[in-house]
Amino acid sequence: MLCIEIYQFNGTWCFTDLKRELVHEPFVLGIPEIINTVLENNSLYEDGKNYRVLFAEQEFPEVHGALNQVREEFDGAWYEWNGEEGWLCPATLAFFDYFPAQIYFRFEKL
Repeated sequence: MLCIEIYQFNGTWCFTDLKRELVHEPFVLGIPEIINTVLENNSLYEDGKNYRVLFAEQEFPEVHGALNQVREEFDGAWYEWNGEEGWLCPATLAFFDYFPAQIYFRFEKL
């Protein structure tokens, strides 16, 4: 299982992982909207709050959902969740050796 802390920066959700040399790495192209929907659907959204995101290629207890890969494109991959699509950039490969068919996730308010 993997873990990042996400936060709002420059108008979008971002994360920093110094071990992987990722600083203010932004989520783009539909992923911020998916994050917002998941947080709202699970009554977790609070303006200005940071969140822990637990994620893994295998399902784990109390997941909020799974991103399902649709296709790879431009060194990243498009994923679908609940009818919404979003693109995960090549930074995903800092966590996985490839773009998984599914990425299970859970958000926790910090």
